Order: sequence, then C-alpha cells, then structure tokens
Amino acid sequence: MDSDYGYYGVLRFLKKDDDGAVVASYPIDDEEVMFGKDQECSIRLYYPTVSQRHAKIVFQDRKAFIVVLGPHGLLVDGCPIYPSPSSGQTTVPLTNDTILEISKKRFRFQYPPKPIRAALAAQINTPTASPSSRARTLRLSMIESLQVFAPRPDPDPRVNLKILQTPRRA
Repeated sequence: MDSDYGYYGVLRFLKKDDDGAVVASYPIDDEEVMFGKDQECSIRLYYPTVSQRHAKIVFQDRKAFIVVLGPHGLLVDGCPIYPSPSSGQTTVPLTNDTILEISKKRFRFQYPPKPIRAALAAQINTPTASPSSRARTLRLSMIESLQVFAPRPDPDPRVNLKILQTPRRA
C-alpha cells in the first residue's frame, strides 16, 4: 500500500511559524511511540525541558492516547497537560488532527483515512503480514541548534555535517 500512513496513523512534524505546513511525516506502525531524550525513544528531543521519557502515544483497540510523563508536560491542542502528582502520568485520548507540542515542537497526529483503515487493520491481523514485516522504524532526533553550532554554523556544509554526525557531548 503506497501511503505515508502506518498501521495506526501518522505523526506529522509541523513547521514552526506556519500554521499547518508539514516538514515531515512519520508513519506509526507500532502500538507505542515514545518522546524524550532516551536513546530508546522513537522521537528524541534534546531540549532542557524534555525528560528522558517525556510522553508516549499508545494504542488500545486502535484508539490513540497520549500519556504525559515529563514534569514539564506538553500542550494538547493548545491546552497544557501535566502528569498527575499521584500516579506520575496523565492519559488523554487523541482525536484525528490533534496537535501535540513538546518544547515548542509541534506534531499533528492523524488516524488513517477511513477508506484504507480496513486494509491496514487486515494487514496487522494477517499472520503472514505482521506489523514487524512491514513496520518502518519511526525515529526522529532534534537537538537545540545552540548546542550544536556555537557560535553559528560554518559556511561549509561539509563541516556542519561532520558536527551533526559527531555524538553529542554532555
């Protein structure tokens, strides 16, 4: 199936100052998408206000939920959500086109369109076409540019690429 949608939907990274322009789309083929600084996170955000495991999207019966874990919380459609002091987390259901914002990085969650949902669900439930046989690894890393290029990027793109490919120092 030629689609940017995964089995469960798509996460679209949105341009900073443009209300809805998509920078990149990431198909969701796993039942969990973790945001944070940890190496195991699907979406790694290396920013001061982001926790090791900041939040995660989980699917239960093909319905999406955002679980907020990090103490700085996040915005769901512009509303601040923080983890509960008693349990250390807060779970919020996601609707189609929900905008998530973590450390000023905005993502739009979308379910697959109705015409292809049945086909995607059938692929998940078929033993010969398990999600792991088609699954595309969802991986995105963002680093605060100030920490990468100080005082500013080099005019030579090869120097900048070398810096970006070097492991981040503490």
